[in-house]
Amino acid sequence: MKERKRKISYIKVVYKIFVTTLFAAPLWIFMDCAAMLLSSVCYAFGTVIKQWLFDTITNVVGGKETYQTLILVTFLVVLFQIGNELLNAVCNFTWSPAMKSIEGKLKQKIHKKISRLPGNYFEDVKVLECIEKANMGADKCYGLYNSVATIILFYIPYFLVIGVYLCKLKPMLTLALAFIFVPLIINLFVRQRIFEKQVDETIPLQREKDYYETEIFSREKLKENRLYGSYSFFKKKFISVNQEFCKKKWKAIKKTGIIEFVMRLLTLAGYLGVIILLLLSMMDGSISVGAFAAVFSSITTLISFMNDAIGNHLSTLFDNMGPLKKYLEFFELPEEIEKEDEINWEKEIQVRNVSFTFPGAEKKVIDNISFDIHKGETIAIVGENGAGKSTLVRILSGILLPDKGQVCVDGKNLFDVCPESRFNNTSAVFQKFIKYQMNVRENVSISSDEENDMKLADCLEKSEFSMDDRFVDGYNTMLSKEFDGLDLSGGQWQRLALARGLYRVSKFIILDEPTAAIDPIEEGIMYRKFQELIQNKMGVIVTHRLGSTKMADRILVLREGKLVELGTHTELMEKNGYYAILYREQAKWYQN
Repeated sequence: MKERKRKISYIKVVYKIFVTTLFAAPLWIFMDCAAMLLSSVCYAFGTVIKQWLFDTITNVVGGKETYQTLILVTFLVVLFQIGNELLNAVCNFTWSPAMKSIEGKLKQKIHKKISRLPGNYFEDVKVLECIEKANMGADKCYGLYNSVATIILFYIPYFLVIGVYLCKLKPMLTLALAFIFVPLIINLFVRQRIFEKQVDETIPLQREKDYYETEIFSREKLKENRLYGSYSFFKKKFISVNQEFCKKKWKAIKKTGIIEFVMRLLTLAGYLGVIILLLLSMMDGSISVGAFAAVFSSITTLISFMNDAIGNHLSTLFDNMGPLKKYLEFFELPEEIEKEDEINWEKEIQVRNVSFTFPGAEKKVIDNISFDIHKGETIAIVGENGAGKSTLVRILSGILLPDKGQVCVDGKNLFDVCPESRFNNTSAVFQKFIKYQMNVRENVSISSDEENDMKLADCLEKSEFSMDDRFVDGYNTMLSKEFDGLDLSGGQWQRLALARGLYRVSKFIILDEPTAAIDPIEEGIMYRKFQELIQNKMGVIVTHRLGSTKMADRILVLREGKLVELGTHTELMEKNGYYAILYREQAKWYQN
């Protein structure tokens, strides 16, 4: 994936993500915003009411007002405070459900986008990093909503009301307060620039650090780590990467710390200037004692709000701008073109001059390969490790798009039809299958939303997966130690993966090393059953055990990404070529 040169402006980032979050949980967001706005008005007019209270006290002492007026004003001040606390409670109540709804909706958008990306993208480390950064950005989206909503609906109305009040009271007060904002804003922008650069530099280190940490603490790797004594090896790797990670982070923190200290001093100087101006204004009689008391008692809150709005919300907003931009950039990745054309998978698969090279690599993994698979026919793909077998299978399954050539099904290019038609008729059991930490039923029927225990039982039987007394909950037995379930053997997991592939009704079945963890007797039984299943369908078997290739109608032999031989077992043995060499070398292990 090429680096995108087009920059996304801050305004666009804020607008697009704020709008997205608004529609993620409209009811909760509306309640939160309404409470925030009303709370802002209460806080702002609180200063005006305080002046009223202090002026009333002064007038009562001077005999200009009665105690009844003082009691009334005091009651209104208390009522105002109670209302403000209730509004704060509403904001706190709506925060959690709004956050969870937004988080869920944004993650769904990422998952939907991933499902529409071409399979080739996932072979590019830059795309994988882009997805990782998008997930990081999604975690920051609610923070953006919270910061933007708080600034627009709370702080701006508050400062506007206070600004108008101070301007009417004494215009110089408004000007003096404005000077406090300047160093805070300078500090904000400098911090943002530094930390955005630091995030970009540390993403690869973060991935590497997480990997080594997984190697150390993973339950599945604990046995091998103890056996080989590799704990100290991974520990050293983790410490080394973590030190480099912390070094880059400390460099950014040190720079921002110095700048922040200087700006804080300037802010303090502005604060002292406001206090002095208030004292002088009261002494020359330009403001009342009540006004002085109200502004003086509220100035701490005012400065605190300034610091929170700029130093917290705006700072958080700009500090997270990097991940948020990456989140939006992720959605600009080209998707697989939606097409309405479909394939019936009734006749044959035609592979014509197909080549494939992984991103960043120079050597072709698949080099100009051509062959056919007819209905009711099984093709066995063999070759040494690294010959391109698994890559070819992924091309046939529609996951990887070839660099050159075509894969046609019934005369239609496999990659010119809608993804649903391409994938819905293909079932595959790959060599590196997934061990889902779910129950038996979910592990097998993951390709369907409907529960069918009869079909489930049939697939488990065909895959030779047996359930003994340990499966106390039957099909609902959890298969994960992390969730207090069973821990299956490698062979059991492989049979379960095979059952998963059989559960999906399809016209094209791929088995990529499906018997690596089961014994030869069970392997023979499984292949015989596979022959029964493949009738009137198209099938591909990738295997290292060449004895099993006899069941295939034809054998495709790969060597360094090239198709070197194609024929039946008998034909290839008579040819006495590369296949015959591989077969005889393997057969030596079974001879006396």
